Amino acid sequence: VDGLAVDFVVEADRAQLSEIVQRVRDGRLRTNIGKVAPLDEAIAAFNSTERRAGKTVIRVRP
Repeated sequence: VDGLAVDFVVEADRAQLSEIVQRVRDGRLRTNIGKVAPLDEAIAAFNSTERRAGKTVIRVRP
């Protein structure tokens, strides 16, 4: 099978992360969260037949 595999590493940059936080606070950057589920419901959240706009977020801490 012919194909191309691309591998990359993302390194956190404090200045860039601070800029993202500031943009969220200023309202210049918005998140699109469709559903938040606790960790013990993660499998059900991703296997749901209900479709929602936005990302599914799994909460790992109460």
